[in-house]
Amino acid sequence: MRRGKWFRVLMCLSVLGASGCVGAVDRADFEDRIRTRGGGLVSALPREAIAAVARRIGATDLEANLILLTAPNSTQFRLVLHDQPDQVTRFLADGQNLAARQATARLRVRPPDRSRQLDDYSFTLGDLSAPSPVRVSAYDDLDGENFTVGAVPALTRIEDIVDTARAQSALPDGQVTVILVSRFGGDVRVVANVVSARSEVVVEFDHTGAFLRMRQV
Repeated sequence: MRRGKWFRVLMCLSVLGASGCVGAVDRADFEDRIRTRGGGLVSALPREAIAAVARRIGATDLEANLILLTAPNSTQFRLVLHDQPDQVTRFLADGQNLAARQATARLRVRPPDRSRQLDDYSFTLGDLSAPSPVRVSAYDDLDGENFTVGAVPALTRIEDIVDTARAQSALPDGQVTVILVSRFGGDVRVVANVVSARSEVVVEFDHTGAFLRMRQV
């Protein structure tokens, strides 16, 4: 989706919020609901990001090392898992700034015919960044870590994942700040981070988007 289309979507949300056309909800309440529900974390975000990267590198089925969807309030993100994969640890250790004014998709991908290379991309409001080369060690098992995005139907169910994560967390004021997609051993999982003023919960899903478990951080 090009920037113009994303801008029109955001303008429509603002007009609806300001005009009170969403029932009797005023602008502040409307924006609060959008932010609480996931701050723009919707299925269109990974879909358009994946399509943009695939076009850029000429991939028919994009191969990712990980995908990270961050909401505008993602500065609260803190992923703590006992079985955290090496590739996630390396990504977080890079010290990237996850803060953004808009929902953003971050993808670490392997270019076609480049078996020992990875590049980072970010996608915000229809704009795809230039590739950022990733340092790959001889010990990194890219074949075991990577996955094809076409084999992860959960990426088409982001709204359901956000709603389920909030419900399972049982945090009345919980917000989904980040959704991570990565291989955990032999399985691809989706992990949603739900935070509130007093607590933080990690909710896990399988590659189809089915709920697996909830863990308090």
